[in-house]
Amino acid sequence: MSTSKAAPRKSTRKSAPAVKAEPQPERFLVLLRHAEAEEPSSDKKDEDRGLTAKGHAQMKKIARGLAHALPKAEAIYSSPLLRAVQTSLWVSKGYHSGVSVTTTDALAPGTSMKDFLAFIATIKERRAVLVGHEPALTSGLRALVRLDVWDRLDLKKGGCYGVRILSDGTATWEWMLPSRLLRKMGE
Repeated sequence: MSTSKAAPRKSTRKSAPAVKAEPQPERFLVLLRHAEAEEPSSDKKDEDRGLTAKGHAQMKKIARGLAHALPKAEAIYSSPLLRAVQTSLWVSKGYHSGVSVTTTDALAPGTSMKDFLAFIATIKERRAVLVGHEPALTSGLRALVRLDVWDRLDLKKGGCYGVRILSDGTATWEWMLPSRLLRKMGE
C-alpha cells in the first residue's frame, strides 16, 4: 500500500499590496447653531439676516461658556450666512480672538450630507467649532454617529453638540449643551 502526499498547491490569488493609511488624530468637534436671528422678510435675502440685539447679547455669554466647555479650540468654521458669521465672530471673541473664522459652503443650509461629511474629513485641527443651521447640524450629527432614531432631536438657537471623532473615523456623540447652560457658564 503506497501513500503519497500531495505537493502543496501554490495559490494563484494575488494579494493586494498593503496600503498604509495615514491615521487621523483624534478630533473633537462642536456643532453650534447660530444665535437668534432677524425674522425672515420679503425685503431681505435669507443670507443677509443678522443676529437680533438679543442674539448678540446672548452669543457674547454663550461664546465665553463655550470657551470653558471646549478650551483650546484651534479653528472656527462657519456657514457664509450673516447670522452664522456674526455668531462665529462672537465665538472667536470668547477665545480672546485667538481663533480665526473660516467660512465654508459645507455649513450653509441645503448642503448635501455627502458634502458635509467630506468637509468633516478635511478638518485637520484636533478641536474645532462648526457654526451652522438647523436641521443640517442635527442631520450631520446623526450621520456622523450613525444615529437613525430620535426624530424629535432638535438643536435650539445657540445650543451645541459635542462629537469626538476617533482616529479610525468612528464618531461618538459626547454631549449636548443648551444655550441657557452655556450662557450660565459664560457669566
